Amino acid sequence: MRRLILVAVVTLLAGCGGGGDDQLSADDYRAQATKICADAKRQTDALGRPKTTSEFKTFLAKGIRVTERNLQRFDDLKPPDDLKAKHDAIVAGEKSGLEQLKKLSSQLKGDARDVALLRKTQPELARLSDETDARFRDAGLDRCAQSS
Repeated sequence: MRRLILVAVVTLLAGCGGGGDDQLSADDYRAQATKICADAKRQTDALGRPKTTSEFKTFLAKGIRVTERNLQRFDDLKPPDDLKAKHDAIVAGEKSGLEQLKKLSSQLKGDARDVALLRKTQPELARLSDETDARFRDAGLDRCAQSS
């Protein structure tokens, strides 16, 4: 249960350190994006593992905050023209996934009912994770994909 949500959260963390107003080269874009993916993974790993269903809601809320920060960093990147559409697709997918996680978080009760809710949402979260991985790979950001 925690693994799927962690993968979804980490996948959504495709943030990267932003360049200024200047468009990045493809190499610089990929290097900065990859760094943010690594930062996001490190930050998410630092959250630890919830041991009870009551801890899961707090864990997810913290993961959402990490995701929001790193998604903003990624969105601030200035990709080269040949990667702009792929970058925009990643950002759009990440925002969609983030909204799904926020919706899930708002439905959690902090008790045994959460297990059923997580099982119900697992297929959609897995689909979003797979789509995100594909977008990262398409942009040449294989290290950002979770199933690498």
